[in-house]
Amino acid sequence: MSTDLRAALEFAGALQRVLSLKELVEEAWRASRSHTRYPHAWLCLFEEGNTCARVVQAAGEHGDFVLANCPLIPVAGDPMVQAIVEGRMPVVVVDAATDPRTNKEIVARLGNRSIVNVPMVLGPTLLGAFGVGTFGDEPAFAPTDDELQFLTVLGVQLASAYSRLQLLEERRRDAAARDHLERHLESLQRVEIMGVLASGVAHDLANYLTIIQSNVGLLRPDGGEAAVLADVDFAVGKAREVVQQLLALGRAHGARREPLDLNERVASTLHLVRSALPRKVRVTHDAHAVPRVNGDPVQVDQVLANLLLNARDAIGPAGTIRVGVDEQLLGAAFVEPHPWARPGRYGHVSVADDGCGIPPEIMGRIFDPLFSTKSRGTGLGLAVVSRVVRQHEGIVRCASTPGAGTTFDVYLPAQAA
Repeated sequence: MSTDLRAALEFAGALQRVLSLKELVEEAWRASRSHTRYPHAWLCLFEEGNTCARVVQAAGEHGDFVLANCPLIPVAGDPMVQAIVEGRMPVVVVDAATDPRTNKEIVARLGNRSIVNVPMVLGPTLLGAFGVGTFGDEPAFAPTDDELQFLTVLGVQLASAYSRLQLLEERRRDAAARDHLERHLESLQRVEIMGVLASGVAHDLANYLTIIQSNVGLLRPDGGEAAVLADVDFAVGKAREVVQQLLALGRAHGARREPLDLNERVASTLHLVRSALPRKVRVTHDAHAVPRVNGDPVQVDQVLANLLLNARDAIGPAGTIRVGVDEQLLGAAFVEPHPWARPGRYGHVSVADDGCGIPPEIMGRIFDPLFSTKSRGTGLGLAVVSRVVRQHEGIVRCASTPGAGTTFDVYLPAQAA
């Protein structure tokens, strides 16, 4: 048995690398083929409190046929399956056609000859059974003691490996559900921004349409229409820009990446947000040369709009918002707390206000979804900022002094030269 034990250890190592039931059964089949005389293998799982059994994977020449033709098997009334559930010991059927424990209808359908099923037990829980056997014109024979012992060891190892796959699948489902929730929150937050900006957009459109209306009234058939028409064309273009920007911000879209000029994105978003700011709020844009970043323009605009509106809420009816754009070279120590980020050149946008600041005791929660200190806040804005920046492999940081103001710094990786 020393060779079989070494093989079992090798099998245990191989199971650590499998990521699906199909891979699990293929590894088990390869091991059984090398150390037993049985050419076929399958994996059966128990469902609904061990009241029924289902073959979920099969390997060997008849694998696909077994999967397609093996039904859900009720434990009650099937002596072979019942023996596995009640005894939790290997069940050996030398000749399925004559053994009284087999379901003759299933045997006739599948063409079973010999069947060896070993239970997969983890602690007190019976998870399923690993089976090997022969079909059709292949010989019927019983396993040797060494073969049965090897298969029993495989059953124990498969139980542990299957449990690990279950845990991985649960984590995948949790991650998918979390991603779905985050996307839903991002969508809700776009609607929230649209509501905030709606009145300002209506104001802008009203102004541009007034220009159009006034200039059209000035048209005269005296050859002096060129300047007037230029004003009309300018106003129409501006109105179209406002509408398109609002529509782009509001609609769902697939993530895309393109080269972006951060100064242009800031200027465009400031234009959109300006009418939503109180008249006594002063906004400055300190623009420096900055490398292009690879990003989604709608998502980057959403980040900037969130930070500007957040600054507005912190300031109140009067104050200053300072927006700066420059290039930063970030080292390994700076990016170390953010595993998705890499050292290198970054486009940097800072949004600073001289508002009320953020109390230290809540600073660690400001990016949490649904956390808000505002009486009418949804707690979505900064959560979306954090999510979008991370999707872009960037970094967002916040520094605040209560009573003196807050600064948000967004770093987005520069486009490769």
